[in-house]
Amino acid sequence: MEQAQPIKRPLWSTRELLIAMVIAVVFGIVVVSSTYLYAAVLGLGIFARSAATGLFFLPAAFAAYVLRKPGAVLLVCMVSGLVAIPFTPYGLLVVGIGVLTGIIGEIATLIVTRYRSFGLLRLLATGALAGLIEFGSVLASSLRTTPLTVPTVLLATSLSVGAFVLASLVAYALANAVQRTGVLANTALGREMMEAQ
Repeated sequence: MEQAQPIKRPLWSTRELLIAMVIAVVFGIVVVSSTYLYAAVLGLGIFARSAATGLFFLPAAFAAYVLRKPGAVLLVCMVSGLVAIPFTPYGLLVVGIGVLTGIIGEIATLIVTRYRSFGLLRLLATGALAGLIEFGSVLASSLRTTPLTVPTVLLATSLSVGAFVLASLVAYALANAVQRTGVLANTALGREMMEAQ
């Protein structure tokens, strides 16, 4: 007699996808204000740009901490970029920024947390690694034509890392505050908090 195969649970439930979409839409509004601020500081030099890039990591850090699923960071960042398109000075480019930030966020989250262990220090370490990757891949490559000294690069890198860490800290505090309302009860963060009680 043939034995019944266990039903495989999908990687994402419908509820988790809906929560991810709500997070993305809410942070789409944040991305709009971030793009205007970034556009305003673009001409102020490498230090201002390095500090401003952390704004784009806020949706990534929030999604990583709340959902704790592979692909969550990329999905939220990409959809928040799509939501922001009509309202930003960058148009379609904001989706590219979202996708790039999402990929960097996924890499950093995988390396630091393995999608299993999420505490404040790990989330801050994820932000620091993402800021380092972001600076190394985006800011440094876009500034190749500008002559930079070692102290300038070190300070700009520190500002980028610090901005991403700050975004992670804000995301951590915001997610915990929202979780206390019960809105995130059906997320990995909500389940963890319920088990801890």
